[in-house]
Formats: sequence, C-alpha cells, structure tokens
Amino acid sequence: MPTDDPRLAISADEACRRAGLAAFPALNRDPHARGVGLEPELFPIEVSATGQPRGRLRLTRPGGLGVVEAIDAMVPGSGSLRPRVGRPPHSFFYPLANGGRLTFEPGAQVEHSTAVQPSAAAAVADVGAVIGELRRGFASHGVRLAAVGLDVWHDVDEVPQQLRAGRYTAQAAYYRLRGHWGAVMMRNTASLQVNLDLGPEGVWQERWLLANLISPLLTATFACSPGEGAISSRARAWQELDPTRSGFPARLVDGSGADPRDEWGAAALAADVMLIRLSEERFTTGFPGLTFADWIADGHPRYGWPTAADLDYHLTTLFFEVRPRGFLELRAGEAVPDAIRPAQVVLSSALLYDERARADALALLADRRSELVELWRRAAADGVHDDELRALACRLWEIGLDGARRLGDGWVGADNLALTERFLEHETARGRVPGDRLAELLADDPARALAWASSAP
Repeated sequence: MPTDDPRLAISADEACRRAGLAAFPALNRDPHARGVGLEPELFPIEVSATGQPRGRLRLTRPGGLGVVEAIDAMVPGSGSLRPRVGRPPHSFFYPLANGGRLTFEPGAQVEHSTAVQPSAAAAVADVGAVIGELRRGFASHGVRLAAVGLDVWHDVDEVPQQLRAGRYTAQAAYYRLRGHWGAVMMRNTASLQVNLDLGPEGVWQERWLLANLISPLLTATFACSPGEGAISSRARAWQELDPTRSGFPARLVDGSGADPRDEWGAAALAADVMLIRLSEERFTTGFPGLTFADWIADGHPRYGWPTAADLDYHLTTLFFEVRPRGFLELRAGEAVPDAIRPAQVVLSSALLYDERARADALALLADRRSELVELWRRAAADGVHDDELRALACRLWEIGLDGARRLGDGWVGADNLALTERFLEHETARGRVPGDRLAELLADDPARALAWASSAP
C-alpha cells in the first residue's frame, strides 16, 4: 500500500532492479527441466434444442443455472473437480485433483490452469481430460464450451462484467477511460497461454528473446477471432486497449536494454498505473498518463508514494505478449478448438526447449526485432493471408517441427506431432487460419460454427 512518507517510497533504481529480479530470479535452474503449463479459456454458451446459440451463460444464477451452479453439480461425481473455494462474484476457484484449478474471467469465461507438467504431451492430455469432463457436464444442461478467440455469436454489450472483486472493478474503470477495447478483452475474448521454464544462465536470455520474436507468428498462424478489419480481433483488442502495458518492452524492440532484467524493469516503470491497492479488498483506479515512474517521482495528490509492495502489485497488471514471472508466460495464442490446440503447444515449446531449434529460430528472426510491433499488427489484420508472414511462419514452424521430433514422441506425443504436421500442411502452408473456418461456418449457420468451436477432437 502507498505511503505518505516519501522516505519510505521505493526509488526508481530499486524498482527497476526489483521488477527485473521478480521476472528473472537469480536461481540455479535445472538445465534439463522442460515443464509445460497451459491456461486455456472457454466461453459457456447456452444453446437451443437445434444447437443455435441463445446467449452466454451467466457466472451465477441463484435458484437457477449459472456457470457456478453447473460446476457445483458436477463436483460430487467428478474425478477431477474438488469443491469450490470462496464465493462468487468475488474471489473463488475450483481446485483440481491433479494440482491445477478452474478460475473465471469477467465475462464468465472458464479458465483451466494446469499444474506444471513434465512434458507437452502430459499438459495436452491434462487439458483434454479436464475440458472433456466439463464439456459433458455442461452439455447435460444445454450449454456448450466454445474455444475461439472472440465470442462471435454475442456482442460485448450483451455480456456484463460479472466478477466483483475490487481489482476487476478498478481495472474495468481504468479501461473505460481508454475506450471500449478493454471491455472487449475482459468480457468477450479467450486465450490459450503456454507457460515454459526459463532455464539456466545463458539459456533464459535466449528463450526470453525468442518467445517475443515468435509471438506475432503465433498470432498470425492461430488467429481465431475474425471481425471487422481483423482476423484476430483478440490481438487487436490488446493492441488498442493500453499500449503502455501490452505488446513488447520498448528496450527489447530497439535493442537498447542491457539485459532482459533491464528491459522488463524499464517497461514496468513506463507502464501507466492501472490501479492503486489501498487494502486487501479496496482498490482505486489509476489514470492514463500517470506512469509508475511518474508516481515515484511526483507522488499521488491523494495517496502519496509507492512502496515495494505497490510495485509488486503493479507487475501483476502488465500484459505484454510475453510475461516473465520466474517462468515465461506466452500470451500470444488465442483459444482454438480442441483438435488444433496441441499444435500451438508443440510448436512454441519445441522452439524454446530444443537447443538447435532455438538457435535456428533466433538466426531466422533476430534481425526482425525492430519490426515486432509492425509484424504484430499485420498478424492481427491478416494472419498468414499476408504472403510474407506466411513464408516466415512456414519456415519457423518447420524449425519447430524438427525440434519437436528431436525431443521425441515421449515428450511431444506422437498424436500431437502428427496433428501439428497436418495443421501446418493443410492450413498454414495454404495461407489459412482457424478463423477462416469459423467465419465460413458462421456465415452459413451460427449453430454449425458453435458446434465446430465446441467439438472434441
């Protein structure tokens, strides 16, 4: 919480160092660790007897059916779900038997955060088992779980914000000051985050750089949120809602950072203050134009100066395409149907974890770092319809496939590797993205599009 005494405030130099070490801790890391954690999100959509979408299921509906009531009903007979901890619409979650958990986004999107798994194959299998159980349980109530980047069946105005914890209300108020894209992101988008180990000294620096370099190509390849002027409306939302805390750290792009810790620390100080935490449950909204560095230098007219704890909380409000948190959180991927999801996991993890693939990918992309923002915007607008992005993606993913093969079937999963090969051959190489199929089905029949988006492999 802030302090009225500037002598107790954190300094800019201390804040930069602290942010850098929080992102990239100075630890002796296992050079052989190749853990994978996944965070897929899904839209719960009510359907008619003929499968037509009838609206997004609300988070809770006391005396009726909401997301919480549906999951509560699944718990007694579930092999995966454990009883809910906490009470909606504030802080709550469902523990999972394997160590993961179910949480929720402000539009009642369901998020499955896996425990760290020892391989890509194990992480994909974990997600498949949990989401499969959820799909069956929700289907018994006439609800489908759609895995796409944007709810193309419902406008954001049809979906209210349903999480009421202080953080979420302050965040929503902050985004309203910047326009409508924050509401779109919070209530009407869904992602697939891939979390990977940093690795030992000399390796984590390469993985950090490469994770950023491949982000536009992940967007371009797996775009699944078609909308006006974009094949990835989800990426467009992130591009527009607050450029001070999304995209790529400026010092990484221009190459001026002394090291990744410096890049991240500078980005943290340059980001606007989204919210100020006044107590465990009380927050007040920040405002555009007040960076964390400004807060350190000038204080706040009402709340004084930031402490180390304020910096730590500020770091949780940064949403760059790659977020380092003692591991690498790759945020570029958006939700895609179950039959496509493994390809994102296989390609991104193999590129970072296979030593030769990482070196080859860096050689391919290192000269493009100054173009990251432009490539990201082109990826959101056109995906691999863009001839240059398609050629670059095809070359990158071939490097990733080679790396996946070297990592072996036991780590990747033979079925996952075969699926990835087919996806690249039939979609990416032909200049198609998952959003093309979604748009085609949607134009023909919204029910067919929803069935595709919520189908098991």
